[in-house]
Amino acid sequence: MSGYGSLLRSLSKSTDKPVRAIVKGEIPKWVNGSLYRNGPGRFEFGNNRYEHLFDGQACVHKFTVQNGEVFYSNKLLETKSYQKTIENNKLFPNFGTTDKGSNIYKRFKNFFFPPETSDNVNVNILPYAQDHLYALTETHLMCKLDPKNLSINHTVNIKEHVGSIKSTIAHPHIERDGTWITMGVNPRGENGGAHYEFVRFKGGDSGRKSKHICEQAQVIASIPSSNKNGFSYFHSFAVTENYIVFLEQCLQIDFKSLIESLIKNKPRSSALISYKDMPTRIHLINKHNGNILKKKFVTDPQFTFHYINAYEKDDQILLDLSSYDSKYFNVENFSYENMKSGKLMETNMLKALARRVRIPLTKPENEKGEVYCEIKDINSDLPFELPVINYWKNNGLFYKYVYGTNHYKNPFSIIKMNVEDPREVYEFKYGQDGFHALPSEPIFVETHHPKSEDDGVLLVMVLCEKNDYLSVLDAKNLNEIARADIPEEVRGAFTFHGFFADQKNFQNIV
Repeated sequence: MSGYGSLLRSLSKSTDKPVRAIVKGEIPKWVNGSLYRNGPGRFEFGNNRYEHLFDGQACVHKFTVQNGEVFYSNKLLETKSYQKTIENNKLFPNFGTTDKGSNIYKRFKNFFFPPETSDNVNVNILPYAQDHLYALTETHLMCKLDPKNLSINHTVNIKEHVGSIKSTIAHPHIERDGTWITMGVNPRGENGGAHYEFVRFKGGDSGRKSKHICEQAQVIASIPSSNKNGFSYFHSFAVTENYIVFLEQCLQIDFKSLIESLIKNKPRSSALISYKDMPTRIHLINKHNGNILKKKFVTDPQFTFHYINAYEKDDQILLDLSSYDSKYFNVENFSYENMKSGKLMETNMLKALARRVRIPLTKPENEKGEVYCEIKDINSDLPFELPVINYWKNNGLFYKYVYGTNHYKNPFSIIKMNVEDPREVYEFKYGQDGFHALPSEPIFVETHHPKSEDDGVLLVMVLCEKNDYLSVLDAKNLNEIARADIPEEVRGAFTFHGFFADQKNFQNIV
């Protein structure tokens, strides 16, 4: 991030007590609730530093918005990983960081019996059954938080409740009653091969009354990996009215490379191999009964962290992705040093585009026994990541508008695009006042009486050289209608994901 490296911060303390932000402009009176964000907030511990963007210790941020006023707080989560790092003055293994003092016996033991320090939940924060707040990562652990002070109430080990799953993801889909649909992997499924497992955590009254989320777990389906020697990396998936849509893609967790990393004490990220010419395999699962469509749907090689949306139309499914070119993508490129120095700026290694895949449900298989699905750029000129839609209204359904970030080139910006007419693009650029600024993933908040899909505001957490702030954009045209300046002595940190808990629907976690 040329000129932006100072914004990839490593916090040494939390801001536990909410501080008042100074509001410029006017925040609509109907925006009442709390914006939660989660991400890696601390990389440095004395002379030690985590080596990958995905490794920093979790920090949750909270903006409380009430009657036009804004208060900000943050919390470095006191996970076992964080506590033991402080106590032992050493870094524990993470995605792109190794324990330099470990021996081969300990590394294999930790692989087969993951330690309690696998709880660095630094990727997402989401509501369950409207009443519970969870911080998430991509291991077998998730943390239930107290919304009042952001402390950890309970750490849930999914392996103790859904025995077939050894890890899960940080991007579940949330249904209207607060039910989650999520997925994980069982590296030793039937016949010894890896399986992708899809699970429903039932919401509603039973979910609200539960002690923790796994009390309501139901396995939906299990799909064997197409790779006998590993399995596809996955960060998210899509749903429609009737289907779960999941891609096996070019980035593969290779068992042989994984064993080599344990022997040679290399980071886990080294076991993720990008097969640049590997076609993308598309799996469709009936989300109501778990039936798996047997047709082999495929499309071109590519890599996706974040699915935008999917919906059914006539005899096809339209699937929209924030997609990288497989020829250039390598997850090890997202190192702390690369991101801080800006080495990847304006390179194809950092360039994701919005792309659409058409999945023809009734098309017959070809001579290879496959059904090819066309994939095309929605807008080839628009770098597009961290996509967000009007989720509570349009997830899994027809939609027009998607919002996202440009972290590809300066100045960084928030972008709105009409996927039905990609020429309709709006952009709000940050840092135009002479101070470098780094906007987060935008969060869409709908007005109480919407007249259109984009009738609402976007809430954006902005890290800035001068002072951090909450930016409020009109979701129709991306004009900034307000910002709430945090005092200069209070600092935030980089975040991946989050959500807005409005007072009406999430009153117990605001």
